[in-house]
Amino acid sequence: MALRRGRKGNLGLEVMPLIELALPTPDGQTMLSDRHTETVTAISDALRTTLDNVSRLQGWQTQYAFEAVVVALGAVRMIKTEDSGLFYFDDAGGELQPPDFRIVLGDGAQLLVEVKNVAPAKTGLEAKVRAKDMAAAQSYAQATGGRLLYALFWSRIGMWTLVDPSVFSLDGSQQRLSFVDAFKADEMYLLGDGMLATEPPLTFSVIMDREKERVVERLQDGETRAFTIGAVELLSAGQVITDPDEKTLAWFLMLHGDWPQTEEPEFDDQGRLLKINFVSAPEAPDEDAARQIEEQGLAFFGSLSKLYTLRFLDATTTDEGGIRALREEPEPAMLAQLVPDDYWKREDHVLRIWRFRQHPAVPAPVSAPPQV
Repeated sequence: MALRRGRKGNLGLEVMPLIELALPTPDGQTMLSDRHTETVTAISDALRTTLDNVSRLQGWQTQYAFEAVVVALGAVRMIKTEDSGLFYFDDAGGELQPPDFRIVLGDGAQLLVEVKNVAPAKTGLEAKVRAKDMAAAQSYAQATGGRLLYALFWSRIGMWTLVDPSVFSLDGSQQRLSFVDAFKADEMYLLGDGMLATEPPLTFSVIMDREKERVVERLQDGETRAFTIGAVELLSAGQVITDPDEKTLAWFLMLHGDWPQTEEPEFDDQGRLLKINFVSAPEAPDEDAARQIEEQGLAFFGSLSKLYTLRFLDATTTDEGGIRALREEPEPAMLAQLVPDDYWKREDHVLRIWRFRQHPAVPAPVSAPPQV
């Protein structure tokens, strides 16, 4: 079984809660249907305010990116938006604040996930959550039978961590968490995430058809030639990949991985172009790191969630970095299908893949909301 979208949504119905927000109180004996212009103006003004707020748009884009990652990983039973619609509660125990999503895992366990975009700061990589907001979210989780977790997107490095509130440290009115501590406590494995590695480099070769090469213009100091592409190849560590599934995976890794890419043309002894190689290889910071990669025969691409997020951002962001869409409809279990569990049963792979799943060294205790 695979995830599929539940409610398709209907604009005529979904707009109804907006009318309540736009027109919170009746206007004498005026019919609601006669307040169309007033409603449109209120909604339009609110929309304009939001579209002009870049940080708010980035927050929504991050929230949709997390949803898309979970769907693409395909390891959960369900993910549903939790923080929409009105609710009423007994305030004797303090405030309640719904997190962004409710997730049902394969074993039936329920997670309540608040998504946060952690922007780069001069002081380093650190997530901050208002203490009262965290307490209200914990109270909501306790009241509704779910475990609260924070999905933190560290935008500078494009990585996700999923952490329990207990790993934050209270500092005045804020709960704080460094990237290092978040990485140590990361529980993204609950959603099916993992780290991928392979033997470098990955190469996309464009091979010229020598029979169709021709001179189109002769110049005083040379000539201009027209080339026709005769074939293309994908290679892993110098070996040609022929299996269709391995080609799909290699292409995905080259397009959305963070290995630097170089363009390396090849010429014959007469200086004629044979092929152009687009080579993706890990960037080693020093000789020791390069030697280690060579000795172990593999290098990390990064997590599946990071690779998919880079794909998501490519689809929803302009070349200049502007937001052109908040979401892209995810393909359920796409990442699971890229590297299926039986991938390693075959021994004749050209594209050798290693997958690692990170677990916290010590499982974080489930935090209880503070007593008020």
